[in-house]
Amino acid sequence: MASGENVSLTLTAQPDAVLASRVAAGDAGSLEELYNRYGVQVFSMAYGILRDYALAEDLAQEVFVALWTRAGRFDAAKGVFRHWFLHLAHNRVIDEVRRRRRAALMDADRAPEDATLGLVSSGDTADEAITSVLVGEAREALRALPEEQRVVIVMAYLEGATQQEIAQRTGTPLGTVKTRLRLGLSKLRQTMNAPAPEGA
Repeated sequence: MASGENVSLTLTAQPDAVLASRVAAGDAGSLEELYNRYGVQVFSMAYGILRDYALAEDLAQEVFVALWTRAGRFDAAKGVFRHWFLHLAHNRVIDEVRRRRRAALMDADRAPEDATLGLVSSGDTADEAITSVLVGEAREALRALPEEQRVVIVMAYLEGATQQEIAQRTGTPLGTVKTRLRLGLSKLRQTMNAPAPEGA
């Protein structure tokens, strides 16, 4: 087995907290592994709030750039990395919502009625944002997916499972899990971005 593959397998087996400490030390490979574990969750949170696929993708990338510079702030003695990181991601998304709201208010004499701008309240949590992806327009799109893709997406979005956890729980190779997530997410994107039927 090549040395690069050995490194990849070693990173895959590491706990989140260890990877975070390596990211803080400048290890790009550990950042990539955390992206593999949490990229879908961060994107789903952003999309669930903003309902804008391209913007959600951009924000997800920004969150991991922020992790690169802020990983040293994570303290494993004070909590679980997943909660800390999703809170970081949620705050970034909320910042974008507030920016959009301020911009909209500058263009109007009253608060906007756009549902996108009203999705977030002070009581929202990261888990609620992730769940919101499944309770709206994505519900019908999910039903149209092949079962194996639907299962891994539900586990990642609704249950917050990492790709490694999904592989372990379903007895599926990690590479297969990643492929199913990628294909399922691509089909969801196509469905959600399709124009609504006339008269809808």
